[in-house]
Amino acid sequence: MKHVIVVGAGIVGLSVSKTLLDKGYRVTLLDESQPGSGTSSGNAGLIANYATTPLSNPDSLRSMFKEIIRSKRALSIAPHYLPELTSFGRAFLHAIGKGPFTENKRTLVELVARGTLLQQQLLKSLGSDEVYQTRGCLQVYRQAAAMGPQLAKLAAAKQRDGVQCEALDREALLKLEPGLNPQGLEGGLWYPDTWSLRHPRQLCTQLHEQLLEQGLDYHPLSVDTLRQSGDKVLVRAGEQELVADAVVLCAGMGNQQLLAPLGVKLPVVSERGYHLMLDDPDLVLNRPVGWLAHYFYATPMDNGIRIAGTTQFAQPAASEAKDRYRHMQEWASTLFGRPVSVASRWMGVRHSTPDSLPVIGPLPDNKRVILAFGHGHLGMTLAAVTGQLVADCLAGRQPDELATALSPARFL
Repeated sequence: MKHVIVVGAGIVGLSVSKTLLDKGYRVTLLDESQPGSGTSSGNAGLIANYATTPLSNPDSLRSMFKEIIRSKRALSIAPHYLPELTSFGRAFLHAIGKGPFTENKRTLVELVARGTLLQQQLLKSLGSDEVYQTRGCLQVYRQAAAMGPQLAKLAAAKQRDGVQCEALDREALLKLEPGLNPQGLEGGLWYPDTWSLRHPRQLCTQLHEQLLEQGLDYHPLSVDTLRQSGDKVLVRAGEQELVADAVVLCAGMGNQQLLAPLGVKLPVVSERGYHLMLDDPDLVLNRPVGWLAHYFYATPMDNGIRIAGTTQFAQPAASEAKDRYRHMQEWASTLFGRPVSVASRWMGVRHSTPDSLPVIGPLPDNKRVILAFGHGHLGMTLAAVTGQLVADCLAGRQPDELATALSPARFL
């Protein structure tokens, strides 16, 4: 039985651990924080089957330039973080070229289709439907009359990607979500097959408990260093030095610190997201509703409606952008057509790549060190398929086109 150390107990690390345990590996999971307590707990809770277009595209670049000059920004870049974005920016500009974008989109369509199916199977395997819901999701357009004629084209484009999608007018939207503000509502897109989470943290907790019963060896330790020694990997965690046949790094931005002594620096950057939990039991929302003009989703969860999203490129440990919370509260009030109150606020760190594809696979010069991060907005969607791809690496299977497209070698 091979012994594998997994570093990072977010949804990706937990899913990798599950896949490996299912295949008979001995698995040790290391994370100083409680499983699922980081970004995996604070996201919008969507299994985003509709996310088939890379964010690295010319339209996103134009939107970014418009957004960063607004007074109330949903996307911002901290000036002190600009030096860290240099290599990311160069790779982003390459990725939006016609050829690279076409290839990246093809990869993402396949990855999301495969990932959605496996993630749904993972949710079902918990034996309870209390952590997820299957009511689809909406994306709405407000104060954008010119979008009306474009909705059918947008829906058709998603259908060509294999995603069930329907263009809806204002009246149809309000039939599905009568709690939305009708003033300024133009129309939207309806994704009937989208699943979402009632409680992301509870999902991670239940999965972790299941893995412990299955034989997972879990230690609440921070990893300090790792190195390959012959056919083994040595991992220093606290006062312990652990020996394994391979290590899988699922620690998000923490991976960069572990990789630096190995001479590896990848263009994966800190893209911080925010959320508000609304304190208003009278608000009615049946399914997630995205207002993409402000980069957020409103998702009904067990403990209330969560307003989650936006983007801030900044150091992981930088101070929160307090005005972001205020703006999100104002946008939520507009979405529902009434003032909303806030029960709690949260900020977390996504780890994002310039081509919108995660980094999954072994280091070219350290084959026993496997990376699994850079999922950006799609960690909850792609966690299970990441586990499958990692298992393929460990089994020594010949990489297919998908595995090659996600390999860290593309940045090295």
